[in-house]
Amino acid sequence: MRTDLEVGLYIFILAGFLGYHLIMRVPPLLHTPLMSATNALSGISLVGSLVVAGSNYSPLSTALGVVAVVCSSTNVVGGFLITDRMLRMFTTSKERADGRTSFRLGRKALLLSLLIAACLLGSLYWLEHVRGIRAQDVLRYLYLLSAVLFILGLKGLSSPRYARRGMFLAEFGMFAAIVGTLFHDDIEAHGYLWIMLGLGAGSVIGGMIGLRIPMSAVPQRTALSHALGALAATLIGISEYVRHREYLGGVEMTPLGFEVLIGGLTVSGSLMAAAKLQGLLPEAPITYRWQNASNIALLVIVAILFGGLIFVPSAGLLFSLMVVLALLFGCLLVIPIGAADMPTVIALLNSYGGLADAAMGFVLMNKIQIITGSLDGTSGFLLALLMCRAMNRSPWNVLFGAFGKAHEEAGKSVGVKGTVRSITPDELATLFEGARSVIIAPGYGMAAAQAQYALSDLAKQLMKRGIDVKYAIHPVAGRMPGHMNVLLAEADIPYEQLYEMERINSYFPEADVALVVGANDVINPAAKHDKTSPLYGMPILEVDRARSIIVLKRSLRPGFAGVDNELYYNPKCMMLFGDAKESLNMLLAALKT
Repeated sequence: MRTDLEVGLYIFILAGFLGYHLIMRVPPLLHTPLMSATNALSGISLVGSLVVAGSNYSPLSTALGVVAVVCSSTNVVGGFLITDRMLRMFTTSKERADGRTSFRLGRKALLLSLLIAACLLGSLYWLEHVRGIRAQDVLRYLYLLSAVLFILGLKGLSSPRYARRGMFLAEFGMFAAIVGTLFHDDIEAHGYLWIMLGLGAGSVIGGMIGLRIPMSAVPQRTALSHALGALAATLIGISEYVRHREYLGGVEMTPLGFEVLIGGLTVSGSLMAAAKLQGLLPEAPITYRWQNASNIALLVIVAILFGGLIFVPSAGLLFSLMVVLALLFGCLLVIPIGAADMPTVIALLNSYGGLADAAMGFVLMNKIQIITGSLDGTSGFLLALLMCRAMNRSPWNVLFGAFGKAHEEAGKSVGVKGTVRSITPDELATLFEGARSVIIAPGYGMAAAQAQYALSDLAKQLMKRGIDVKYAIHPVAGRMPGHMNVLLAEADIPYEQLYEMERINSYFPEADVALVVGANDVINPAAKHDKTSPLYGMPILEVDRARSIIVLKRSLRPGFAGVDNELYYNPKCMMLFGDAKESLNMLLAALKT
């Protein structure tokens, strides 16, 4: 056991280093597909869930295993489907003009895939029943093949051109791992009924989610996916503890306790995040007196319980209390975090879910789960750090700072003085007649108003007039990493027109018009010079350097940071008040007349 644990640790560390190099090569353009893809890969917990569900260890283990199979297969099917939907949207202007995508999986490829799958099943059956070679011996090589294909899949995300091909390899790797697991020695004949039931239910749920969910709802779907993956790991951890409680040592209890602890807080924390994103809970931070102190005290108690279990693994009461408190801590950790910080929170929860999957791999001594969990955890952690850097804030401040609440009163008392100028759609249409370069800065307001299609129509109308159009994308615009890119790609906007903040800022002085649609804090010039502002130090889109600035907004209400935006009082800035979608449609009508 100790040797296996040491080997597992080596694999975990090496996979983490490999994941770092793979993830750092993924452009911000594809950060949302990356997170969705790692959600799908985290469904590798399905291989452990299948064994527990089909092995008839006990009625409780079977029940927990079936639920875990449903959760994991939902993530696998739904994750890969929605990832493919997103990647199909990322095409160039030439590809759109030709009516094709960067990669098309034709009928021949589908037939070839089915043929390979049939050959795989037949080979496993032949090896075991004809040649007498145990499928268990072949399974380790299938897992190795799956790990290689997962790595190649993530490598494909380094470019939109190869992303779908990479995901096809990852999908086949997942299929090989699942099929191979069905021949596991511990699975009994009547256990396949429970397995098929769980796989069928999860596939239907995942298929419905993956095919029907709108792109504007991807953040809450991602948070829900984190919850499902962590729930699968937690249930399997509980099952293994109940089975082996009397025989567990401190070494074995360490990964099992960590699996249940990190899995439990990820389940409840992800559900809270999904509820905030869906509007079921207030988007603003929910705070109360002594909140941080009580949260830290609760965490210390959970850590003490975990330590006690390592020394006395058979203490079932401590285990149950640790699970309950972990679930409570996950809720209390997320509710004081505002919706605008969700890009960082979702990435962190992704990392936690990956760690729970890796811990499940240590418990079951399944190396493919250790590898995939490490890749998933690395991905989420790196994305969280990138989001924090884009906001010039630390992860500690995001988790415990209640950003947006603490500065709310200050924002009301310290306002920016000046005159705000407004403009009508007809007047704006006249302004565009003399423009040669327009940069569009979208924000969460665009997503909330579902205005991406109207924005795309406007851009096409401007380009017909010979106007150069670019899009300025801030890393934390939206509610998850890269969300703006997906919404704009959904509206048939070629990805070569989407510019990262570092690239686009040098173009603003040359722009005749900077059109802001639903963005607020990420364009506030106070972040560059006002040391009293909570935004100070945050990199922003420098729209104030454009010759003319047009802001589409419902009102002058401050952004999430709770401070006035001094850009609105800039003499070059004019406000077009109203719903973003309606305003864009009126502007488009004015341009056509």
